[in-house]
Amino acid sequence: MNLLKSEWIKVTTTKSAYWLYGIGILLAIGMAALIGQFEQSMAGEPMAGEPGPGSDALFAILGVSAFTVLLVWIAAIVAVTGEYRYHTIRSSFLVTPSRWPVIAAKTGLFVVLSMVVVAVAVVVSLLVGGALSGNEAWTPFSGDGLNLLWRFPVYTGIGTLAVIGLAYIMRNAAGTISLFLVWVLAVEGMISMIPKVGQDIAAWMPFANGDFWTQGEQARGFVTWGEWPAFFWYLGVCVALWVVGLVITLRRDA
Repeated sequence: MNLLKSEWIKVTTTKSAYWLYGIGILLAIGMAALIGQFEQSMAGEPMAGEPGPGSDALFAILGVSAFTVLLVWIAAIVAVTGEYRYHTIRSSFLVTPSRWPVIAAKTGLFVVLSMVVVAVAVVVSLLVGGALSGNEAWTPFSGDGLNLLWRFPVYTGIGTLAVIGLAYIMRNAAGTISLFLVWVLAVEGMISMIPKVGQDIAAWMPFANGDFWTQGEQARGFVTWGEWPAFFWYLGVCVALWVVGLVITLRRDA
């Protein structure tokens, strides 16, 4: 409990966490407002035989998937690498020489914070988008909206394990964030372009599998198995990366 209290004090006294979480939620709300207005304007000009552009609740939370989730993960990276930058990690390891409880406490706290922030962003985005668009399907309390309300936070919480593991491996904010963003935003999307084997490799990309589990068929991409096998593969890779970060931290100097 003392370690958790210590980690909580670090988070609540660090401005970067407030900024990243706040900007993530505001961007999600802003995107939901724009999409809600777009949906409302399109409602007056429906195309025969075609559903409206916002028929899926996923459309209302594009800001969450595009901005909030990434900013939440960056907040976790900064929390870990910031301790190495300012050498506060040494004090924590002196108090707890076994080290792993410190890492476990920080990981647990940021997994929970990540899930809470994303859940808030999903709820507010659906409410704002639904209110502006008049689309009754855009609600976080039933149907597809309720499914997204629990899947997005779970997806983000699991991904937090991966980014924290990567941060403990690299111990540098700029390098970790750059590598992570290149991996998620570029490599996983471009690897399918490799001749002959690209699509087969793309099916194994962890965040592609996580996106498929979270967003359904719209995000299947090159994944060939079902949603739950995709989920467990995503979970396994993220946990493995966290374990690697833990082991490396236990074996080297602070």
